[in-house]
Parts: sequence; C-alpha cells; structure tokens
Amino acid sequence: MRIAYICADRGVNPAGSGGSATHVRELVRALVARGHEVTVFAAAAEGAASVLPCEVVDLQADRSMAELHTRLQRAARAIGDSSRAPKEIQGLLLNDALASALSNMSPPADVVYERQSLWSVAGLGHATRRGIPHLLEVNAPLVEQQKDYRELELLSAAAGIEGLLLAGSDRVLVTSPGLVDYARMHGASRRDVRVVPCGVSASLLEQSSGEARPRDPSRFVVGFLGSLKPWHGIDVLLRAFRKLHAADFCYRLLIVGDGPEREGVERYLRTNGLDAFSELTGNVDPSEVPAQLARMDAGVAPYPELPSFYFSPLKLWEYAGAGVPIVASDSGDLPRLFPHREAALLHPAGSASKLAAQVIKLREDPSLAARLARRARQIARAHTWDRIAARVERIATDAMRDKAARH
Repeated sequence: MRIAYICADRGVNPAGSGGSATHVRELVRALVARGHEVTVFAAAAEGAASVLPCEVVDLQADRSMAELHTRLQRAARAIGDSSRAPKEIQGLLLNDALASALSNMSPPADVVYERQSLWSVAGLGHATRRGIPHLLEVNAPLVEQQKDYRELELLSAAAGIEGLLLAGSDRVLVTSPGLVDYARMHGASRRDVRVVPCGVSASLLEQSSGEARPRDPSRFVVGFLGSLKPWHGIDVLLRAFRKLHAADFCYRLLIVGDGPEREGVERYLRTNGLDAFSELTGNVDPSEVPAQLARMDAGVAPYPELPSFYFSPLKLWEYAGAGVPIVASDSGDLPRLFPHREAALLHPAGSASKLAAQVIKLREDPSLAARLARRARQIARAHTWDRIAARVERIATDAMRDKAARH
C-alpha cells in the first residue's frame, strides 16, 4: 500500500522529542516495517529524514513558502502586529505547497493518512480528486484547545476547516473514546469513526526486563515524562511533591520534558525550597528516554479535573513498557486500560493529596509496586506500535474497498 502521510502542523517535527512527534515517528516506522511504502509530507521536517525510514517532503522548503514566511514576519513587525494572524494565514497558504507536493508523488498514493492540524485541507482535496480514501487522525479537539489555551484569531476559519475534514474524511481515527462524541458533533459520520489509541515501542519493551530493579532506600524518584502544558496537571504534581517532601526528604522529583509551564515550575520549586530535590531535564533525545525512565521509582500522570478527557497518554504506555509503576488520575478511559490496584494506582483527578498518598504507598510496599508494574507491562505488550499499525492497515484496506465499491 502506498501511503501519503501528512503532518502539516508546524509544531510537530517527526524528529522532535514530544509525544506528538513520537506518535508520528513510531506509527510511520511501524507502517514501513509492515511493508507499506510511506511518503511523509511535513510542515516541520528538520532532521526528519534521519529518523524516518522513508521519503520525507519538507513543505516549508518550497521556495515560495520560504519567501512568504519572510514577508509575513517583516510586514507584521513593520505595523506592530503581535497577533497570531500572520502565522495562521501562513498555515492556510501552506496548503498550496502540500497540494503541489501530493500531485508530484510518484507513483501516486493509494490512501492519504493525515494527522489533523488546524489549517490543512489540501490532503482531503487531493484524495477526493483522485478517488482514494482520506483517513483523518484526531488527537484532540484542536479548535477548542487552541481557543482555550493559546490564541486563535481566525476562529471561524479553523472551525469551518475542522468541520470539512470530519465530514469529508472516509475514516476518522480518534486516539481515545473521549473524542468519539466530539468528532460526531462536528461532522463525522457515526459509522466512520474508529478508536485507535497510542502505542508503545517494542524496543522499549525489549530494553526493559520487567524485573524489579534494586533501589537506593534513601531515594525515591517520582517521575513525569511529557510536555509541560496546563492540561497535563503539572500544578497537581508540584503540590503533591511538596507534600511528599514534607513527609520525608527521600523523595526526588524528575521531570523529563519541556513546555510553556517550565518557568512557572522552576519558580514554584525555588520558592518552596524544592529545587535541590528536583531535576528538570528539558527535552531529551528520544534515544535517551529509556535511560530516564530507568531512573524512576514511580511514573505519574496527574491530570487535573477537565470538562472532557480526550487523551491517550503516551507517557503511561512508556511507563508500562519500561516497568515503572504507574500513579495516575482516574480520568477518561484510564481505569479501563490500567485498572486500579491491578495495573496502576488511580486517584481522583486534581487531587494532590491522593497522588502523594499513592506514591507513599508504592514506596512502603515494594511488592505492590512490582506487581502493578508487571501487569501494566503485560497490557503494554498488547499495544505495541506494530499492532496499532496493523489496525490502521485494516481500516485503510476497508476504506479502499468501500471506495472501489462506490465506483
């Protein structure tokens, strides 16, 4: 199968270190390993060709796009425009480069697989013109997320594009059950929505034996892997760590990742005298993640109370694959994936005191920690990226069959 894989989000580089980058990179690798011919069309592609086993087309390398970027920045500075409008317009105009690149793909694609981004519509247009399936991967309620947590100048345009994509795609692949209703409410057909969660790298499973590791009794490392964004519950984690430190100086905090909340995190740790007991690594190369996970005695996912929970947390799969005991909020689908006291310790979302109490429980009961880690690892083995790619393969084949039947 020839797959045109589109990632037109300029904030997601397949060579990057965040969860979104990992998702793109691992799914593409798994599809190629299954024998598919994949071409990646990326809006942020620096270094991507060195980490992906396939052709990578850099959409922003288009000469006219580079000139446009320069002129938009220059014009915005000249009139003192600090809004996001110029960047949003550039995202819209990137469709021209994408349409051109897709039309030049040789041999042409059998299916278009697109990671949803705010402004990208050329992939759907190309698939429609060629009569091939368009599969849309939805990882978040993008328009709502951008509006609530960042800035969104062209709100009506973004909402219109989202509705067009959801209604026009042959299959909509959401990463969690929490996104099913959102997709349907915004245009997706009930019969075309599929749940395809994140996975775990087989190499991570291979690198970790899953056996209980010897630990320094004078230190217990509470680890967080992921981006520092407000919806990831960093404030809950900090309040919990303050309680842990007050209970015993043995606790250490290890944060592996970076993001917009970092300055606030550092300020909180400094103000509360916790900086000497904490480490923020910033972004690390993906190859370094297993070593960072090996330093953790507990891996946390401290989500706050949210109006809706739509995440398929990559961090949980990586904790599980590496044999790190999990402490997480009981949000969304997490209790089904990692049952409480069977594969993780779960607590009410937003509760720093419960999070702290569960970390203490893991430290005081090593046998419980080992049992939870073993079960979580067994669950992870059923969610490798190869299995996720096989699911995508079946969905694409089914969509191609439907398309052929209509013609």
